[in-house]
Amino acid sequence: MKKLLSISTMLLAFGARGYGQAAPAATPTGSTTSAADQTPRPWFADGTVHYALSATELFQFGYYGSGNVTTTTAFSGNVGYMTLSQTHPFTLIYSGGVLIGQGGQGTTTYHNVAVSQSLIKGKWIMGITDSFSFLPQSPTTGVSGIAGVGPIGSIPTDPPSLGAAGGVLTYSNNRIGNTVTGTVERLLTGRTSISGAGSYTILHFLDDDAGLDNTSTTGQVSVNHRINVRNSVSVSAVYSSYETTGLYSNLPGYPYNNVTYQTKGINLTYLRQWTRSLSTDVSAGPQWISSSSAALVPDRLNAYVNGGINYVRPMDSFGLRYTHGVNGGSGAFAGAEADSVSATYNHTINRNWAASAWVNYTHTTGLLYVLPDATNGSGAINTEYGTVQVMHGFTRTISGYASYTAQNQDVNTPLASQNVYSGLSHTIGIGVSWAPKSTRLGEF
Repeated sequence: MKKLLSISTMLLAFGARGYGQAAPAATPTGSTTSAADQTPRPWFADGTVHYALSATELFQFGYYGSGNVTTTTAFSGNVGYMTLSQTHPFTLIYSGGVLIGQGGQGTTTYHNVAVSQSLIKGKWIMGITDSFSFLPQSPTTGVSGIAGVGPIGSIPTDPPSLGAAGGVLTYSNNRIGNTVTGTVERLLTGRTSISGAGSYTILHFLDDDAGLDNTSTTGQVSVNHRINVRNSVSVSAVYSSYETTGLYSNLPGYPYNNVTYQTKGINLTYLRQWTRSLSTDVSAGPQWISSSSAALVPDRLNAYVNGGINYVRPMDSFGLRYTHGVNGGSGAFAGAEADSVSATYNHTINRNWAASAWVNYTHTTGLLYVLPDATNGSGAINTEYGTVQVMHGFTRTISGYASYTAQNQDVNTPLASQNVYSGLSHTIGIGVSWAPKSTRLGEF
């Protein structure tokens, strides 16, 4: 079971966080030599491959309407690759599957791909990441983003639910989310560096009137300083631009089809390593919101906050995070301001049993403030979802799992997309996974 959990953790770790990446803890650099054939291989061809296959039966209560009960059969898989180079670290993860719905729900697929490439050369650290998702519904928990599908595992990086397609829940419709991020850091001294980052994010709904498409562009410049082994600080200047389209279809009668707005801010970040197991981080600062039309999105001063606690032990891991700030609106709003609290917990009971839990609460308020011909508040949406899961290892490569997921959303706004989910639903998932041991690329 420990091996299965470590495989799951490694797979999940490839969903790149975006701003910065550490080199993997491996010793080979540049060209390496295979133990199998003693043939030198370039750095990009020498790495470790992990893969797993799962089959799940889902029982859904109330997802497609109050009192409605449906079943879905899911076949899914994950594959991940990580090079062993310290100077050119590269990671890739793919998670995908097919969902075969019963009772007229049809067959759908999902795909998540995350790629990260870094270059560490002297005093320079550069990287580029691309996270892509194709989902038939709003993502919630796990590397798949589909409630009940696959093991939850440890989540050291952002899952699909926190990406471009995450946030406010909308009814089942195909959507594409993609974020491309580039970073560069220059070491000035042994403790001080200057860094820059830029990202481009897109959320696009493939079905007509399914949600509001949006794009965002962000740039950031930071000065970073490591005070000592346990403490680090940085100060950052951040600029973001957002654009939402599709208001004609999703808000009938609204006179504008697109909204553009910007945010500017200065954030102070502090990281503290309290012990080998416990660490905290917090980033906060003022955030100015403006737009080309103050009548649509009023100019105002906001605050940005992102803080978390992480606790990691050989048998336990716990994470708690709070965020407050502006986002693209999740396809439901033409821009939004959100407060979000999420927590994860993983516990290895013994060599054959493990348990995981994941909960999230988000309060989202739309930035769009004015209805046609009438002044009105933007209202809010409260979203809650959570999953608990138990895993049991039958053999070294085969394990089973059972999970329960609840999601609830209260809608109190006239300005949200007409496809916004409302109500309470429950999902029970029972499945089995096959995860063989990790393999060096040359050993296939």
